[in-house]
Amino acid sequence: MVPQNPCERLRVYISNFKYSLKTLKVLSNDAIRVVNLALHYLRDPEYYLEKSDCITGLITISYAEGLIDALRMIGAVEWQWLRKPIKIVLAAGSFDILHPGHVAFLKWASTLGDKLYVVIARDSTYKKLRGYSPVLNENERLAIVSAIRYVYEAVVGSESDMLEPVARIKPDIIALGPDQFDEERLRTMLQRKGLTNIHIVRMEQRYSEYSSSRIKEKICDLFCSQVKC
Repeated sequence: MVPQNPCERLRVYISNFKYSLKTLKVLSNDAIRVVNLALHYLRDPEYYLEKSDCITGLITISYAEGLIDALRMIGAVEWQWLRKPIKIVLAAGSFDILHPGHVAFLKWASTLGDKLYVVIARDSTYKKLRGYSPVLNENERLAIVSAIRYVYEAVVGSESDMLEPVARIKPDIIALGPDQFDEERLRTMLQRKGLTNIHIVRMEQRYSEYSSSRIKEKICDLFCSQVKC
């Protein structure tokens, strides 16, 4: 199925093109310069993807593919187009008052595979763990996270079973933030559910200057200094 979103199409296009380059075999020295030019063109769509100018990115990567394919047609190279197996990454969190630390985490998680799914904590789960309700409800948090370009799809979690979304999405990788869960405990929980062959990767760098709790405290301090509380 061809993705309809231009940026998702470009992401898949780049991934498949790079994967297909494994089959490239140069048969003529005269083709080397053109091959290098095609590889140089590959940098452009990656740049445009980063800048979210995905229509331009789709145009530029077609140049790179066209050069390699033309060389194949005249017998200067051997090359076969392949589709790279999709690697799915899953991340989770409450994301109540989104901040740059959240975005950095999601950007990092997206680099671990091809599609990043994000599970948003339910309001009831948030309140159970923290003792109070989130500032933004689950639907608002879902809408905000869904709008982040690193995220393929965001879904709300289960109120009764934390691993239900994992069983449904079937990720290859679970991405953890620096202070999320205990890896061994999570691995044991997955095994008990029969969810094996899932790689757990933890983000090492913590953006300590950012915290939803600190942001909430700052909002309260600023608000209460100007308005009678």
